Amino acid sequence: MKYRRQGQILKIIQEQNIKTHEQLIVELNKCGFKVTQATVSRDIKELGLIKIPFPDGGSVYATSSDIPEELDRRINMITDTVRSVEYAMNDIVIKTYPGMASAVAASVDASMRGEFVGSIAGDDTLLIIAANEEKAAEITEKLRKLFH
Repeated sequence: MKYRRQGQILKIIQEQNIKTHEQLIVELNKCGFKVTQATVSRDIKELGLIKIPFPDGGSVYATSSDIPEELDRRINMITDTVRSVEYAMNDIVIKTYPGMASAVAASVDASMRGEFVGSIAGDDTLLIIAANEEKAAEITEKLRKLFH
C-alpha cells in the first residue's frame, strides 16, 4: 500500500503543480488513498521531494532528480529571491524572500554538491555549513556571483 501510494504521489506531482500538503491529500483522496497529514509528510520525506520555484509565485513539489535538467533555468528564476549572502566563521547565511529558502536550498545543493558539509532551510533563511572559514569565504563569493 505504501509503495502504491508513494508511486501515486510521484505521478500527481509530475502531472500537477502541487503547492501544499493539503492539495496533495485532496488528490490522493480522489485516487482512493485515505491519508493523514503525518502520512503525507513522511512520504514526502522518504521520496526526497523538494519545493522548487513556480513562475506565478510560490513553489511546487518536485523530485530532486528533476533538478539537473533544468538547473540553469531554476537558478535564474530564484536569483531575484535572494536578498543577501553573508558568512561568519564556517557558517553561510542566505536570506531570501518569505517562502523561497527551500527552493534556493535545492538549487544550491544541486549546483554545489560536495562543496559544503550540509545545509538547512527555513522559510526565508538558508544555513550552509562549510568545513572551515576559508571554504565558507570561497562558497560565499561563488554564491554572491551566482545570485547578484
